[in-house]
Amino acid sequence: MPASFLALLCSLLAFLPGFDEKGLAAAEQKFVKAAAAGTLAERKAALEGLLALNDPGAVPTLLGEYGTAAEGLRAARVEAQRLKYACERREVVLSNLRTEAARDESVAALLKREEERFSELKKDRAKADTRVGELEPWRDALADGLGKLFDNLGPARRRKSDAEVWQDAREHPDTLLRAASVELVGRIGGPGTAAQVYDLMLEASTGIDKLRTRIAKAMGEVRKFEQRMQEEAARQNGGMSQATAQQYEQVKREAADLTTQGYKLEILVEAAQRGGAKALERESGKELEKTLAKLVANLKKAKDRTRLDTLRFLTMAGGDAVRESVRNLLAAETEALGLGTLIDGLAALGDTAIEPALLTKYLAHESWYVRARAAHALAVLRSRAGISALIARLEKEEGRSRTDINEALQSLTGQNFRPVHAVWQRWWKENEKDFVVPPAPKELTALEEAQESSGVTFFGITTESQRVLFVLDLSGSMKFSMTPRNNPNDDPSMPYDEPRQGDMSRLDAAKRDLTKAVSGLKDGGVFNLVLFASDVWTWSDDLVTMKPEVRAQVNEFITKSEAVGGTNIYGALERALDLAGAKAGATWSAPVIDTIYFLTDGRATVGVTVDTEEILAHVRERNRNAGIVIHAIGLSDAHDAVLMRRLAEENGGTYVGR
Repeated sequence: MPASFLALLCSLLAFLPGFDEKGLAAAEQKFVKAAAAGTLAERKAALEGLLALNDPGAVPTLLGEYGTAAEGLRAARVEAQRLKYACERREVVLSNLRTEAARDESVAALLKREEERFSELKKDRAKADTRVGELEPWRDALADGLGKLFDNLGPARRRKSDAEVWQDAREHPDTLLRAASVELVGRIGGPGTAAQVYDLMLEASTGIDKLRTRIAKAMGEVRKFEQRMQEEAARQNGGMSQATAQQYEQVKREAADLTTQGYKLEILVEAAQRGGAKALERESGKELEKTLAKLVANLKKAKDRTRLDTLRFLTMAGGDAVRESVRNLLAAETEALGLGTLIDGLAALGDTAIEPALLTKYLAHESWYVRARAAHALAVLRSRAGISALIARLEKEEGRSRTDINEALQSLTGQNFRPVHAVWQRWWKENEKDFVVPPAPKELTALEEAQESSGVTFFGITTESQRVLFVLDLSGSMKFSMTPRNNPNDDPSMPYDEPRQGDMSRLDAAKRDLTKAVSGLKDGGVFNLVLFASDVWTWSDDLVTMKPEVRAQVNEFITKSEAVGGTNIYGALERALDLAGAKAGATWSAPVIDTIYFLTDGRATVGVTVDTEEILAHVRERNRNAGIVIHAIGLSDAHDAVLMRRLAEENGGTYVGR
């Protein structure tokens, strides 16, 4: 192109609104510098300077920084949560060590080191919280700034800039950055954005469904090698052949790649739901009617994952018209999982209009899963009328449903009674007249949970369920002491953390409580044991019905169990959900097991994935249509407190760290 033509073109462009090539370059340079190393105030000032030019040429730079900030915020939140739970866990350890030091002076040196370690950990947590506190308003400022810039552009320039954002949302090769663009589109997009973001969500949701078959096949290969590893570890006192290790790594890598793909697609789906909900909230009139009609029509033909994701898409948006549409869907819904999804969504939105239906129709539903969601929703909505209804329902329930009702009553009243109808009825008769529902109870810390635990049922976690799986870690570290050691006064001839006189091993502690828990199952209760180390196996091939001779057999098996091998948390949870009857799909799987106790003393070291976020995402996906409560018990300071606490929180259970 001739230089004279370029000069002429530049001179013509100079008359267009917002065109300032040198000014844009300078503003972008200042913005990039501030974004990389400036304070929040400096970054915002540089952003305002760039936006003041009202130049669409700044869009690529702003989009790039938004993606960086959004992904940085996601990672920072994960790290802040990890450090929060690590601090809570350290408080439990210190509490136990102080008790131990009072009777054993050899623990004093270890206690001092742990206190120093805790001090450093708290500093790291403060830094992580600060980073989240800076990144969140920065991401929001970028989104708001891009929205204002787009709104100020003329139609032609707006279409061009919209196309740039949509290109990243549809085609960016990095799925996590693509997720950031999808959410951004929902926050700043124009008319029709909600429906377009919904289409992107369907694409990702369908992709997850397609991965299921491939993951299942890959998992079959992984399990073969995990069994071989466990057998070799037993023969070779914890070792394995190089050939087995290499073959295992290969098949595991293939399964892990598929699992990671699924995990990233999950993040993309969730981003589309958040962004789409934002876009839906901005719509009104005929435009909103059109979008809602499209989503409702899709529900009639959608299946598997896409149907559930459509329901969640709708329940994440506010606005009277959207809530009314969701309430209509709830009234027409007949499938248990669909009902539970809609009840959860409306309760999270604070929609008290569903309270009458919760008190009558859904609290008495034939599915225990729907009854559980109704009880939980009454607690979320802080329903005073729910107290009477829940007490009346408690008399008719059995098994885990009694625990679900009791937990809702405890949340609404602040009273800590057992699930005994007569006690609740008497208390309510005495207090109903002047009772005011208190605010929702705060989340207990790990230390408070540990202090409240009294050893009832399994490590202090109580359930009325008679359909239970116990998942027990039998990795080599379970032979270590429940009391942390490794201090200068230890006998150097003894293995690290080996129990000494007066100590109990983690395995012995687990056996003791497991024997009590199994003995607490009534005749006719359904259960099994899932054991894991490098491999995963079960006490019985199928679920077992409790009776006196079975109780004696399982107690003998528990007594003779030995610990050797690695820690395959992913495989153990996968096997437990399989055995429980948690099936993938868009309908409630009506699992045979409704409660799982999961116990480990360590972090994942073998398995398809050892990544905490990926393990949690996999369990969410598997359990989303089953509603199984998962309680998590972590022994020792070595267990992954983030994994265990969130495993319980995300699946309706309780976490205990010992």
